Amino acid sequence: MAKKLLLFLLIASCTSTNDVLPIEAESNTQTTTTEVFAKQSLTSQDILIEIFNVYKTFSDNPMKAVDTIWNYAHEDNKEATGPKERFATMLVSEPYDSIIDLKDYSYEIIFESEENIHYEVKVLTQNNNYFVITWVFQKTLCDEKPCWRTIGVSQPEYFDSGI
Repeated sequence: MAKKLLLFLLIASCTSTNDVLPIEAESNTQTTTTEVFAKQSLTSQDILIEIFNVYKTFSDNPMKAVDTIWNYAHEDNKEATGPKERFATMLVSEPYDSIIDLKDYSYEIIFESEENIHYEVKVLTQNNNYFVITWVFQKTLCDEKPCWRTIGVSQPEYFDSGI
C-alpha cells in the first residue's frame, strides 16, 4: 500500500489534472477502487475548444453546457454576469443565443501577453450565418496554481463569410 500511495502522490504532485485517476486503496481484508480527482492545468486553447464544443451540442444538455462555460469563467466575470441562473439566461438570450448549436468554428490569437490571451473566434451557425466573437482569457490562480479563466466575451457580430 505504501508503494501505491507514494506512486499516487508522485503522479499527483507532477500533474494538475481535471481527469479522474483511479487508484486502489488496500485494507487488511479487501481491496477497493477509489476515484481521486486532481486538477490539470489546461491551456487557454484547451479551454476555448472545450467551451465551443459544448456550444456545438448545447441543446443536447443545456445544463452541462452552462456548467462548463460557467466553470471556466473568471471570478470577476462571474460577479458581473452571475449568479449562474442569470448567466444561463444570458447565454440563451440575444445576441449570445446566435451561437447555440453552432455548426463549426475557427479561432486565432489576436493578442497575447503573460497575463491575457485574446482569441478571435469565427462561428458558422445552424442557419448558415457567420459571426465573429472576441474571447478573452486572464491568468489567475485556481487552487493556488496558475490557470486560465474567461474574463470577457464580445457580443457576436455578423461578418460576410468563411471560418
